Amino acid sequence: MPTVTKTFTYTGTRQEAVIPAGAVSVEFHIWGGGGGGGGGDRAGPGRSGAAGHYVTGTINLVGASGQILALGVGGGAAGKNNGRGLTGYSGGVGGTSGPVGSSGNGGGGGGATVIQLAGVDQGIAGGGGGGGGDGLNSVGTVGINPNDPTLASPGTLGENGANHAADGAGAGAGGGGADGGRSGNGSGGDNGATGGYSGSNLVPPGGTADDGSGTTPAGTGSGYYSSGVATGAAAAQTGGDGKAVLIFNISVESKVKIANTWKSITAIKFKKDGVWKDITAGYVKINNVWKAIFNTGVNFTSTAAGFGDSSGNASSGSPGGSGGGFGSGDGGSGGDGTGNSGGGSGCSIICTKLHELGYLSDEIYRADEQFGHWLRQTDPDAYYGYLKWARVVVDWMSNEGPQCMFWIQDKKIRNEKQREMATRWARRIATPWAQHMAYKMGVLQADNKAGRYIMNIGIAVSRLIGKFVKHTNQPTKNVAIGYAMWAMFGLLYVIAGVK
Repeated sequence: MPTVTKTFTYTGTRQEAVIPAGAVSVEFHIWGGGGGGGGGDRAGPGRSGAAGHYVTGTINLVGASGQILALGVGGGAAGKNNGRGLTGYSGGVGGTSGPVGSSGNGGGGGGATVIQLAGVDQGIAGGGGGGGGDGLNSVGTVGINPNDPTLASPGTLGENGANHAADGAGAGAGGGGADGGRSGNGSGGDNGATGGYSGSNLVPPGGTADDGSGTTPAGTGSGYYSSGVATGAAAAQTGGDGKAVLIFNISVESKVKIANTWKSITAIKFKKDGVWKDITAGYVKINNVWKAIFNTGVNFTSTAAGFGDSSGNASSGSPGGSGGGFGSGDGGSGGDGTGNSGGGSGCSIICTKLHELGYLSDEIYRADEQFGHWLRQTDPDAYYGYLKWARVVVDWMSNEGPQCMFWIQDKKIRNEKQREMATRWARRIATPWAQHMAYKMGVLQADNKAGRYIMNIGIAVSRLIGKFVKHTNQPTKNVAIGYAMWAMFGLLYVIAGVK
């Protein structure tokens, strides 16, 4: 069956074609635009954006003759500026750094690449999330390949990155997609911000999709990929533009022999009133079924109408500020947005301590921070409940905290014993917990079964605590809470051994 292949790169326009007679199907390979890189400060040059997504599939065109096939190739985000796609499918604009000082802006979100037939979405490759900016005291986090959907409207438009009100970094924006990606969060104080989430995909029946890994897109071995397409941007750089390759399958064709060479008949004309006019289709009946003997090809026209968004949806991320936002995970810098001193995020109070001791890698530690920002947004009771009991553990690991080993008379020895036990137990429990969180954030390819169990129990207990305590991260010296913590830690210690 004859085929017609059309290749499209980013032009900032909407491409349209009338489906010709005899078109049976179109196979497509599409890539969304890559996320932009965050800007830098003294702590670092900025964090990278996420790769645009790859989707492949086939659209049935039987009976679609005369309908409009529309295509918009998503653009890569240029630093803070958003990558654009069909109107409503663009990425968000990166969050701005504070007006005081010189921290980095957040990276923009990549635009989605979209195929529509008769106005209905058929295939969407999500744009990559933007990287977070770096601050004076700490770096941000990279754009996130998986999607966390915006709740704003239109739901296909990525969110703008959260801004910073003082001296600190702006957050990465979300990419456009079937579900636009959510923004990252600003930082507390002069710290790095978090990256945005990529847009999601729409895959037709029988098709496949791949979000890529980090800055590297999928589909590079498809035979249609071009170097640089859909790549996530390095620090403060531009993400790679998307791409689309369409392979149309056309039914029966007709040929004529000229100079002993068979040539395809691609058009027939007739003269009317002295002017030659195209006959747009010819048919022959085979086995009582009409089949096209030629068609006028698949001819696309471009228009700027219906393409591009100047910005994305409003950010749902936490804005940065001198007394608000999150700490950098160090348990001390920044604040929690409620006037309290910073206490880190996610598992990062305990994980920060383990990270300082060399028990957690930088990659997993940053993924855990990102999870904490998400938890605070979606489940504040669980977040603040976690802060309450986690501070007890960290105090024990720092030779402080409730004095529970009453049988040891010497306070110095007692604190040292509590420190040793808390560190040993925390390492055993927090390591699988952190690995599961890193898996959820797309950093690790394999999940940790024990970590999943620990998280389910830990979140449930934290949520219960959060419902009955003030939303604060202030520590406690209460001995009863200390014993309750040892009991809970004992349960989680056993679960941590699950293989």
